[in-house]
Amino acid sequence: MSDPRRLPLAVVAILLLLAGWPSWAEEAPQLLPTRDVDISYDVTRPQQAKIRQRVRWLAAEHLERVDGPDKSTTIFDRSTHEITLLVPASRTYRKLNGEARRPPAPEAGAVLKRGDDVVVAGLHCTNWSWTGEDLIVHEVCLTPDGVLLRLIIDGQTIMQARSVSYGPQRAELFQVPPDYSPALAPEGGSATD
Repeated sequence: MSDPRRLPLAVVAILLLLAGWPSWAEEAPQLLPTRDVDISYDVTRPQQAKIRQRVRWLAAEHLERVDGPDKSTTIFDRSTHEITLLVPASRTYRKLNGEARRPPAPEAGAVLKRGDDVVVAGLHCTNWSWTGEDLIVHEVCLTPDGVLLRLIIDGQTIMQARSVSYGPQRAELFQVPPDYSPALAPEGGSATD
């Protein structure tokens, strides 16, 4: 075969289409943001009032910060599987180890089905669905760069982005503030191990 650099672009495009090149990119969505982002969500839980939640990502470090309406903050380190709970009222923190699966993330081995492309919070996203071990259908709408814009579980919208702002996030937002102390575990031991 001749040198591919000498083939016309149209021929290269047709060869890639015939080889299935675009389809492999669509088979598995990006589940974590690939760039820094600040998202505001409306969150609805059964028999509870809708709440507002702010989620920020320090993408290169795989760090997620979730600020809820009750002034609590949770920092997830997706690389080390460490969870840090910040309690501003008492200026304390607790560190927990263990895999915290993101609510919109499918279980290992789940088969994802690609759905329609839609617009949520002014951004284009693709719906992806799967049936969980509990036989409940989960659907997420993800941007190509991994930002969750909507989560639907069993036909009910649980989370939906209201606003999305891309831009660098300050690293200190994802660290324990220097004036915070470790909280004591209920049994009296340190909760930082």
